[in-house]
Amino acid sequence: MALAKRQKALIGIFGLGLLGLAVDRVFLRPQGGPGAASAETSEIYTVPTSPTDDAPSASEEAQSPSVAERLDRLWPDWEPNAVEARDPFSLTPLWLDNAQAGPPAVPDPGAEFAKAHPLVAVVMDGRQSHVLISDRFLTLGGQIDGYTLVSVGPKSAVLERQGEQIVLELAR
Repeated sequence: MALAKRQKALIGIFGLGLLGLAVDRVFLRPQGGPGAASAETSEIYTVPTSPTDDAPSASEEAQSPSVAERLDRLWPDWEPNAVEARDPFSLTPLWLDNAQAGPPAVPDPGAEFAKAHPLVAVVMDGRQSHVLISDRFLTLGGQIDGYTLVSVGPKSAVLERQGEQIVLELAR
């Protein structure tokens, strides 16, 4: 079986790695590993057996006040108020979309009419023009919900009520 040049190089690199591992374990660090563990080394690592072993001494407590004591010194008359506290997970008013909007807008009757009555079709036949608004077929002078059709364009219709004009465009 003939090995390719690349395979020979990979086998050589693997062999060098094994040789390096053997030199490290035998000559450089012979004291390491699980077999070197003994009972004498457990004295280095001590575990507290009672809660009093881990507690600071009285002199340490006097030297560094707790965080609560420091806060009491900064704001002596501060009282927590759960009613006025803000939900920390809610967005601030600056992040909300309606934060910069003023008072709620007064509904525009013309805009509401345009939403409720779309222009569906326009028929222009010389001097006679017709439109289909929602489900009603109107000629010039015809009325729908108090609005009168006053003019018809190739893609639009103009309706008027009490001097207010609304232009309806064909839906694309």
